[in-house]
Amino acid sequence: MSQLTEQQYLDELMVMLSAAVRVIGSVVSCQTEVVLHDLRKPEYSIAEIANAGVTGRQKGDSVLAGMRTDKAFLSAMERRDEPVSLLLDYVTYSREGKPLRSSTAIYRDRRHQPFAALCVNVDNSGIEEALRVLNSLAGIVAPEQNSNPPAQTLENSHASIEDLMHEIISNTDMSGTKGNRADTKRANLLAVKNMQEKGIFLIKGGVEKAAAVLGVTRYTIYNYLDELKNESQIL
Repeated sequence: MSQLTEQQYLDELMVMLSAAVRVIGSVVSCQTEVVLHDLRKPEYSIAEIANAGVTGRQKGDSVLAGMRTDKAFLSAMERRDEPVSLLLDYVTYSREGKPLRSSTAIYRDRRHQPFAALCVNVDNSGIEEALRVLNSLAGIVAPEQNSNPPAQTLENSHASIEDLMHEIISNTDMSGTKGNRADTKRANLLAVKNMQEKGIFLIKGGVEKAAAVLGVTRYTIYNYLDELKNESQIL
């Protein structure tokens, strides 16, 4: 038997992971979405999905058509040597602003580049509503909570990845930065942070496009990403 090329090997792994999605999806509740992304094809990355009603996505949709403020996007850009990175039990939001419990496994190839993401997203809104009813019947008054998701989760759908990139750039306030190197860098960092959170850098050539728009080199973008990794916030 001839030795498989790396591309063929990764293709076989995707077939096996797709089978795992179908198996897991057949036994979990209908409020638990299981989705496999082929990160080599970000424009139509969803290779397999079970219980798609949780987010309304389908096979062939883009990785950018899913959750917002997803930590998996940030993790995928980190330079790691391990073949699999796990992000467990964190909060994401659907495009409609619905909070979900999520866990993600990021798979990397021999060059440490992410090629697949296996994600589980759970909608607990039904359970939470049932608890509210039971608390009401028991006379228990629950504290009020702010149900409004972060503003960035309420974005409109985008016809293409290019539309999303242009919107991110236009929504980043670059005013008042000309002639001041520190302010320019601050604005650039904010723009790169926004792009990173939306998963722009999962797209082939995303770093180069960001560099061209901001008027810096691709190495500067990587430096910005390193800075963002080591800082909890940029304000």
